[in-house]
Amino acid sequence: MERHREALSILPITATLIASLRETARLLSTHYSTQIEGNMLTQSEVKQAIEGKKGGFPGRERDEREVRNYFRALEYFFF
Repeated sequence: MERHREALSILPITATLIASLRETARLLSTHYSTQIEGNMLTQSEVKQAIEGKKGGFPGRERDEREVRNYFRALEYFFF
């Protein structure tokens, strides 16, 4: 365990890495938080909806709108 901790401690933490981690955290938070509320989109569908692929889930437009708005809210308040 100590060996792994040491190896990780010398890794450079770049702005790109931090941005990537934040984006991943927002995607996962969006998926799981809206899923708890009954949203039926899968993790990959949430990513597609956020990337702007509107209308890709016929009959689930409300779910699409919910995840896009939740994702934007996270950006506004936390990231």
